[in-house]
Amino acid sequence: MECVSTVSYSLVLNGGLTKPFQAKRGIRQGDPMSPYLFVIAMEYLQREMNQLPATKEFKYYPRCKKLGVTHICFADNLLMFCRADITSITKMQETFQRFSAVSGLQTNANKSSIYIAGVH
Repeated sequence: MECVSTVSYSLVLNGGLTKPFQAKRGIRQGDPMSPYLFVIAMEYLQREMNQLPATKEFKYYPRCKKLGVTHICFADNLLMFCRADITSITKMQETFQRFSAVSGLQTNANKSSIYIAGVH
């Protein structure tokens, strides 16, 4: 652990290196602990998402109800499914906001999309 706690960083500005500084937050990129921490955080999100159907406000996306699917996680991607009504979307958004507050993980709006299907 000594090598992790003594890491310092320098930036290249105008062709020269700045003075080294210590990181104040987070873990180093490429740290072997990183994937495990992510898996722990995603496990918490999955538990929260699996509780959504227990609330009477949440409605499944019609094609997902039979299988009980509210979300699918793969690597660092997340697909969330619900009926396209305001109460279901709000419940899902509230669940994700609670997860973000606890984990510190947030969506990147530039890399995110919302698809609405089956709305008449």
